Formats: sequence, structure tokens, C-alpha cells
Amino acid sequence: MKLAHLFKYSFACIIATLSIAMTQQQNTQSSVQVIEEVNFKPHMVEHLIKGCPENSKCSKETGKTSEKFKEVFTNGSLKEKKSFVKEFGLPFTFWTTTVAQDSVITYQSRCIHHKTEKDKFGKVLVERQEIYEGIRFTKNINEITSFHGVILNQMIKEGSDKTYFIPRSTIPFFTNGDDLFFRQEFREVDYAMKLSPNKSSTATYISLATKKFPNKEILNTNCSKELVDKFKKINKSGIYQSAYCKMIYDTKEKKYHRYIFGWSC
Repeated sequence: MKLAHLFKYSFACIIATLSIAMTQQQNTQSSVQVIEEVNFKPHMVEHLIKGCPENSKCSKETGKTSEKFKEVFTNGSLKEKKSFVKEFGLPFTFWTTTVAQDSVITYQSRCIHHKTEKDKFGKVLVERQEIYEGIRFTKNINEITSFHGVILNQMIKEGSDKTYFIPRSTIPFFTNGDDLFFRQEFREVDYAMKLSPNKSSTATYISLATKKFPNKEILNTNCSKELVDKFKKINKSGIYQSAYCKMIYDTKEKKYHRYIFGWSC
């Protein structure tokens, strides 16, 4: 009797073990996810979303606008370029503390002082507010200021209380009164941009510059105490590491003016 009971017990254990094994196998099979094969396309070398710049956070809609910009400004006529700008505006660069927002393209800042500093083990040495590089297609700088965390790049004119908002990491090639003219590049496409402040409001309009740039150099110069003191007031956030000054020609007054600019990295 004892042998019979032992046999039945052993047999039951074997059946139970096989049952558990089969159940685990079925569960494993049912939990396996089928990975859909991705049809690789040339633009994916740069970004999975067509039109989005490399290493950026960027939406599909913004990618479409970016791709259309590249097509029009590479192969289109002046009329087509003006039509694009009338509908979408031009790429305008700035700083932001928000990494992802609709219609804004963002990158990690290349500046060390815009990031939290850690050692090789990941321990925080210096905690800082994370600051990112941002780009948005726009026709009016005021549209950008409505986004959370935006920090616009600034320049100050000597002898004036006015602060100008300008694209990040650039300076104007010349001015015409309050109108500022820049050469810009986006996705390996060069374009000329004009910023025109509205006299009766705080708006600054962005348009395509078609006027021929004057043959006047941007001159190096020292910064005056006036400009240095004014710069300290706009750099309370610590976004800039230092400042420098340039003499920029004004075609309206036919003379040079001194400006101060922040340098980040």
C-alpha cells in the first residue's frame, strides 16, 4: 500500500510540474510583443520625424513646416519665399526652460552652466536650472513670449533705454533706425531676416529681408560703463557668462552705434 501511495504521489507531482511549465510557456508566448518592422527612410538618419532637425525634440506638425521651409528656401522663387513667410513666418531662436512644447523645436544647450553639474558617478555637484535652445517659426516675437519658460536673447544700444530682442547667438549686420537685419541659417539653409518694432505697441514683426546689405563692417569696440551696468540688470538669470560690444552701422543715420551683447558659451 505504501508503494502504491508513493507512486500516486510521485505521478501527481510530475503532472503538476508539467502543468505549471506549460502554463508558464503559454503566458510567455502570450506576452511576447510583435515588433512592427520599420521601413527605413533617408530622413531618419537625421530624425525619425521628417523635417525635424537632428537631436531635437520636435512634433510632426512642426516637422512638416520645417521641411516645407527647406524645400521653398532651397528651390523656390522669391515670390514663393514671401508666401511661406506670410503664412508661417521664419525660424526664430531663443532660450527656454521647457524642453517640449507644441510648435517649438528644442535642443540640449551646449553651455555647461545651463545644466546641472554631476560627477562621474551621477552625484549632483552644482544644481542649476536646465536651459534649452529653442526655435519656433513665427511672424511676431510676441507670439514666442506666450510660451512657458521662454528667455529671449537681448542687446542694448548705448545712449538708449531700449532693449532689443534678437535671435539667440547672433548680432545684426546693420540697422535702419529701429529695424534690425540679420543673416540666419536653419537646416543648412541661409536666409536674411528683418525685425521691425511696432511704434504703437510692444510687437516686433519678423519678415524676409530682401534689401541689399550695405558694404559696412561690424567693428570691434570696448564696452562703456553705461552698457556694462545695463547688461548686469538683464543678466540676473545668469544665462550669459560674459558680454562683449560691437559697433554696428545704421543706414538711416549713416553712422555707427555701440551695442552690448551677452555671451553664453
